[in-house]
Amino acid sequence: MAASIVEGFGGQTVGAFRMQRKRKLTASFLEIPEEKETLQRSWRTGQHSDWTLTLGDQEFKVHKVIVATGERASAFLAAAFRKHLGESEERTDLTALIPKQCWPHFEAVLDFIYLDSIDVKAQSWGPLVKMADVLQMGSLHAKCVEAGNSFLSSEDADVHAPRLAVDAVELQIGGQLQQEVIDIAVDLMASCFKSYSAETLRAQPVEVLQSLLQRDDLEVDDEDAVFDFLLSISAQLDKADMELLWRCCRLQQLSAGHVLEVALINEIPKQAIVWALANRVSKRPMAPPAWASRWAASSRPRGRQITFFIPNAANYAPKKFVHSESHRLLDRFSWRVLIFPYGTDTGTGKPRETAQFVEMVPDADVDQESEWTVNGITYSITLVNVKDESKNITKEHTFEFSNKEVDHGWHRGFLTIDNMTTEKGWLSEDGSLCFRASLDSRKAEVNFNSAVGDRSTSRS
Repeated sequence: MAASIVEGFGGQTVGAFRMQRKRKLTASFLEIPEEKETLQRSWRTGQHSDWTLTLGDQEFKVHKVIVATGERASAFLAAAFRKHLGESEERTDLTALIPKQCWPHFEAVLDFIYLDSIDVKAQSWGPLVKMADVLQMGSLHAKCVEAGNSFLSSEDADVHAPRLAVDAVELQIGGQLQQEVIDIAVDLMASCFKSYSAETLRAQPVEVLQSLLQRDDLEVDDEDAVFDFLLSISAQLDKADMELLWRCCRLQQLSAGHVLEVALINEIPKQAIVWALANRVSKRPMAPPAWASRWAASSRPRGRQITFFIPNAANYAPKKFVHSESHRLLDRFSWRVLIFPYGTDTGTGKPRETAQFVEMVPDADVDQESEWTVNGITYSITLVNVKDESKNITKEHTFEFSNKEVDHGWHRGFLTIDNMTTEKGWLSEDGSLCFRASLDSRKAEVNFNSAVGDRSTSRS
């Protein structure tokens, strides 16, 4: 708005105003296109660099003020710059400090320092963590921890776990982080052990394999599977490592055929075999003598398959039942087989039949007042015909177990008592009835509702 002075009637002076349109300055800076790229912060061009980093036969031209200052700086390189102050050769050789396995990912570290951008993948996670530790880069280490949590909690966690465990040990990422990665990876791998190839498992460091094979909840059919796996990798490992790993095999739980094979394993000492035999004939847990302590870490049965022989099955009365041994399954839960050889029905209207169930067994420290569910469990029960297994009777079901329904199975539909004979193959020569149960818990989810209403959930 602008003002002007004009003379009005009678010689009076009045002010007159007129409106003007507002305007903006719009002139832009005239850039030189070919110079624009050279002005970006980058170590790749080498322009204006004042330091050289050497890694093998590669050289990286960097800028001290960028690499040694700010949130993404390397404290190690900052100290190196100060130490070399005044010397003629302005370079740092990282060849002996950074493992060769990490070299392909070094450019990503420089990009992170310069551009605050990095894509951490499972394949690069270990090398990046190691370089963050060596170069003392707290911000990069935090990024890697965040990415590691994502990998180990994703839908593909069981795929990432073996890779991260190998890198954690082989690169010695060190400290609390290394142990946490091993612990979480072993948790994940134990629950889906059967899904891994022999090659993937053989690639694991001995300390990871040892932790894995010691697990009570290891996903194997039975102890024979552990023996077979160890036998398959024995040619690739040295004697000392195999001596450690054979201690993870619970010899007393092996089948008769596999017990005979134990005699051929040089890394299994006589003391271990004697201890296993003593446990097989003992009807109660034994305290191990000092010479057996290395082989007595755990003796309880494990596996996702239970073969259960019931001696003198024809001598049971209706509603009389028998349990198999319990096998560890999930955190705070085991499972076992529950059999009524003469059925659960005492009436006279229907033929008596065997009754067979799978039972979920919570740990003793689970509050009896708490409500819990274990869903996503798929199980099968097979009645074995010892003369002709093509006549076996098998039923399968998926069920949600709970504190109100701890067992599930079939009251009828397997075998009538009249047919429970040696001649027909359902009883062995010594009168035993044989059941085989299998269970899959990969999709299992455990939910707890305590007495005060707190809720917790965990997945297998």
